[in-house]
Amino acid sequence: MSDKVYTRMMLRRRFCKRIIILGLIFTISFYSSILLFGDPKIPTIMKLTNLQRCPACYGVTVCPELYSSEITLETNGWYNIFNTKNIYYGYTKSNRKVVLKQLAHDWEFQNFDLKLCKRWKLKRNCQPKQLLNASNIEEKVIKIIKYNLSWSYDEPRKGLVMCPYAQSFYDLLHSVPDVPRENPKSHMINIWTMLMINPEPLILQIIPKSKGWPVPAYAGVCGRLEVVAHEGESLSALTHIEWHKKLKQAKQMLSAAMDFTYKHDRFRFYLMDWSIDNIVADTDDRITFVDLEDVIVLDKQTSPQKDLPDWYQRYTRENMGTEFTFSIDNICKHHLSDHNIWAACHVLANEQTGYLYPIPKEVNSSKPHFDKLLKECLNGNDRFVTVNKLEQLMGDMLNDEKIIGYGVR
Repeated sequence: MSDKVYTRMMLRRRFCKRIIILGLIFTISFYSSILLFGDPKIPTIMKLTNLQRCPACYGVTVCPELYSSEITLETNGWYNIFNTKNIYYGYTKSNRKVVLKQLAHDWEFQNFDLKLCKRWKLKRNCQPKQLLNASNIEEKVIKIIKYNLSWSYDEPRKGLVMCPYAQSFYDLLHSVPDVPRENPKSHMINIWTMLMINPEPLILQIIPKSKGWPVPAYAGVCGRLEVVAHEGESLSALTHIEWHKKLKQAKQMLSAAMDFTYKHDRFRFYLMDWSIDNIVADTDDRITFVDLEDVIVLDKQTSPQKDLPDWYQRYTRENMGTEFTFSIDNICKHHLSDHNIWAACHVLANEQTGYLYPIPKEVNSSKPHFDKLLKECLNGNDRFVTVNKLEQLMGDMLNDEKIIGYGVR
């Protein structure tokens, strides 16, 4: 047998082995999915909710709608089986599109459940329902808030940061509507779970879309599943649209920054994760912030103690470079910060991925001060003044037929 023939035979064998191995992997994955979900096309709502983990869940407010088929999942084949982000889509009976979010990755749930019994000082392999026998639930809730507030400056903080004092959290909870009168202990365990995994359902109830906040309409929770309205496509998928549409969205972004900072009577909401991946726009170019996991909530009516000597001074973000960096400690030590304004301008005008760049030549020629104001908002010393000028100028530009006539640049 010649060397060439032998080489060809060996290559064919290797190729066949690889095909067989890939086929086995695919088959195992396929049938594992069927065993887990019961349907090769779509995971059932029963599996998505994980109701058996309650009360270590988000609540049960939307369960009746899910289990009476008022909301059904969108059939999307393999996407639903291999969905690493745990985000699904569905429709109501009135054909309104909704988003169903588990609000964490599988490994995060596994880690949470693995430590659940130990955190509550229960027997190993305890059942979640045994948490209802605990007597220190409120202490557990405040412990999380204090932990997030005092976390090491060198480590990234996630979730809800309540400041300047953890005790304000109970006043924040009073903003949540329709708190169930029955099973208050179960409700507090739900709150503890959301604080541990993802506080978004709480935030969406405190600053609801129905009161004009630029957040998704909240339908409710069932087990470990949140249901919200589908509000559009992410800006990261819309970078090709006409520039005047970007300008319209940008003006709303600045307005949202001011709303998060000023609109609530009691609290300021500083978003820690401003990104065009987390902001969506509908067909009318209305924007919505869809990821509210990481938020600093500041009680602006706090009576400062001796540990807050600079409380009544405004905090202006110091120069930390061009990256999206900020100081949680400094934000929490002042009654007012320009963080949201700076963050909005960072999305719009940062050197690497500024959403409004490149600015069309015609705009730069007719409105040269526009680019200057964007840079001032990003790097200047008084963003509160600059943002007002920018909003006014953007409004004028959006009424200028020459400006809105420019296409993609």
